[in-house]
Amino acid sequence: MSIEEFLTASIFQFFMAFARIGGAVAFLPGFGEGYVYARARLVFALMLTLVLLPLIRDMIPVLPTQPAQLGLLLLGEITIGVFFGLLCRVILMATLSAGMMIALQIGIANALSTDPTTAQQGAVTGNFLIAAAVVLIFATGLDHVTLRALAGTYGLFPPGEMPNLGDMANLFARTAADSFLVAIQMAAPFIVYGLVVQVGMGLLARLMPTLQVFFVIMPLQLMVGFGLMAVLVPASLIWFLEVYRVHLTAFLE
Repeated sequence: MSIEEFLTASIFQFFMAFARIGGAVAFLPGFGEGYVYARARLVFALMLTLVLLPLIRDMIPVLPTQPAQLGLLLLGEITIGVFFGLLCRVILMATLSAGMMIALQIGIANALSTDPTTAQQGAVTGNFLIAAAVVLIFATGLDHVTLRALAGTYGLFPPGEMPNLGDMANLFARTAADSFLVAIQMAAPFIVYGLVVQVGMGLLARLMPTLQVFFVIMPLQLMVGFGLMAVLVPASLIWFLEVYRVHLTAFLE
């Protein structure tokens, strides 16, 4: 093999690996956040590609002779990378959904702030939970597990083979359903608390029609709600981290 053929094959292998890794890094929790500079994400994806390339070089097919075949190969790799990144992102969104439900139950649903993760207005509790979840992912080493799972996608989706879109859609739908389930589980105590408060307010309003129930109950509802958050949020985040780890384990087997 001439030096020109060697360089051409090496460049092709690098960009095949970068297509999947770069697509995933654009959406991974902590790496693909809106407040992370695009150049920083690009440099990280390039460095990660250099690290993983020796491990996956033998799995990458030979350089095709037709441009259309090359485009299909790169499209397949980008699809797999974006799919994996979005799976992790959907699981992370459970914390944002839980925070919005918590805000609704304790009476601060109208207190909105800009979420740096989604760059949109959201409930304060949701923004807090998603930021805390990202910090804990890095503090507990789950960011390393995420990168290992990304490397593990090469065992499930070999390069050069177009993935089964039906299976991918099914897995994505089940992951989204699990994300909503986790959000409800995290907010379950607050949902019960909100139900009790609303029923109590209704009974009190019927017993004392002249009493301004809302102005009497609202401070108590806020105080008890924040007390519940102080007690229950740490356990909820630990539960979220376990669910996140379990979903990544499927790519490590």
